[in-house]
Amino acid sequence: MNLLHDFWFIQSIGLVALLFGILTWNAKTRNNIFLLQSVGLLFFTIHYLLLAAYAGAVMCVVTLGRNLIFVNKTKKKWADHRIWFYLVVFVSVFVLFIFWQGWITILPVVGVVVGTSAMSQNRPADIRFYMLITCIIWIPYTLFVHSYSGLLSQIVGILGILIGMYRLDRKSPSIS
Repeated sequence: MNLLHDFWFIQSIGLVALLFGILTWNAKTRNNIFLLQSVGLLFFTIHYLLLAAYAGAVMCVVTLGRNLIFVNKTKKKWADHRIWFYLVVFVSVFVLFIFWQGWITILPVVGVVVGTSAMSQNRPADIRFYMLITCIIWIPYTLFVHSYSGLLSQIVGILGILIGMYRLDRKSPSIS
């Protein structure tokens, strides 16, 4: 049997991506969020390609490119320019036209746009909030392309983000 065509092998690649997602939303620094998310995106790119979910795979690649730029935002002046946000949006919409599989294809594009807005933020708390919305947006697409590990990843991502928000973003109660 060819593993590249085995449904459960393909799902297991998504599960590896899921592990990096769990680590991502509990990272304390912006750079660690980018690094861990990027490794997970590599696995999801392969996962979606093997499922023939090309829009999802290409959106993962667009997100990887975005991360490479945004990780330098605080270090390099060129990476802090607002043009990058608009370029990612433009490329995402362009990909939508090329890999159109019906209205469901809009969801990963909107997810990447919201995620790009998230990653353009400086505060990890803001990143977590917008990425929570991104996870919710991706859920119907994962169901449509039969990415059950992708669905599980989004659900666990939502839970991980909520835990990260609780642990890292809430204000400590003051003692009166």
